[in-house]
Amino acid sequence: MSQIVLDKQVIQSYSVALSEKLCNDYFADKNTIGGEGILRFTEIEQLNLFLLLHLYDRWKEEMQRIRSPYFDYEHPEVAQALKTFVNKLSKYISVKKEFFRPLVQKSVVDTLTYLLHPAEYIEQEFGKTNLVLTEDVKEKEKFYKLYKDDFAHWVDQLSIKTEWTGTEAIAAYKLFAPKAPVVQYSDPTVEKFNRLLKLNIPIPTPQQAKVERIVIPTDVPKEEKTKAENTPKTTLNAAFEKTQATVLDTLKEAKGSSGTLAEKFTKTKIEDLKTSIPLNMKFLFINTLFDGKAQEYNEALNQMEHYSTFDAAKQFLTEKYSVKYLWHMRSAEVEEFFEIVERKFY
Repeated sequence: MSQIVLDKQVIQSYSVALSEKLCNDYFADKNTIGGEGILRFTEIEQLNLFLLLHLYDRWKEEMQRIRSPYFDYEHPEVAQALKTFVNKLSKYISVKKEFFRPLVQKSVVDTLTYLLHPAEYIEQEFGKTNLVLTEDVKEKEKFYKLYKDDFAHWVDQLSIKTEWTGTEAIAAYKLFAPKAPVVQYSDPTVEKFNRLLKLNIPIPTPQQAKVERIVIPTDVPKEEKTKAENTPKTTLNAAFEKTQATVLDTLKEAKGSSGTLAEKFTKTKIEDLKTSIPLNMKFLFINTLFDGKAQEYNEALNQMEHYSTFDAAKQFLTEKYSVKYLWHMRSAEVEEFFEIVERKFY
């Protein structure tokens, strides 16, 4: 089997799809999820632990916020009461779907990034501050199962003093940890991801490079498949059926050639934006333009039905969403999104 190669945008897009699927499945008959449910949320132990790690970070933030310059939180009785309260609170984790889904999405990204690029992940997570406390790193050690020996070795290295600059701490990790370990498709963690949401792996031809890549998943719910099957072949879905390239690859090619991606397809009028935008591209737009919020994306497309001209529709999208989500108006994703929306008004 070949080594897996994933870029950041592919990981992000996959995380949007998987987090939606996992949360829809879990919360179909539940209102909240607790600590035990999180520990068993998926069969990927590292993903579950990262979920708990994110909650742990938020718990520490909340503990800091309740401190005040007007009261003595260091007094033994106060400290003991606070410790009792915290211990009790930790047993009553309760998270609703709308707050849990972003945690799942980030945990999917973190797990895949840590699996494929551990040094890069450690730098992102522990290099964000100028000061790294050895005790903080030790406290988080229990949340790391992948490369746990490397993490334990890092803790041992840091233990010679109580605090480090971010640069020093990351340099200590990079001294011995692999920057990019060889991870193959047969890796147990990859196989578990594949069981949760199948990853399409194109079959290489003799002319293709030996290193393959995982593409954005194209598995869709039954109702989405039915819509796609009934979509006329002149839509973008038909164009995407003819190529194995990922959405990101196509966008990159479009940047380097004359004309946009939308111009590569037949410029027929689009009657229904939702069914005409391929699922892969839908995930890309949701992730890059709507901050992973599928509901906002759907609301934006629904709003297009209320406009009679493209100029009015574009003005609405620009005023409401470009400012809110800081769109780079000349980016390939924004240009392609507007190109597709414009076809609604032919």
